[in-house]
Amino acid sequence: MAIKKTVFVRYEGETVYRDHIEIDPSQLTNILKFPKDVFATVDGVRISIKRDEFEQLIKEYEQTNIQ
Repeated sequence: MAIKKTVFVRYEGETVYRDHIEIDPSQLTNILKFPKDVFATVDGVRISIKRDEFEQLIKEYEQTNIQ
């Protein structure tokens, strides 16, 4: 079951988080975790998500798939 969640992101080359997008966590690829940010590719676009928001996104995704 695919879930979509709205997250606050910034795009590659930008320094400010400014867009909310709806993503399916199963579509994230090339994930690179740093202490404050997580970089990933979704639909061919490189994005950055705040680390705590990413962890919550994955937690909710895993709980949905277990049920």
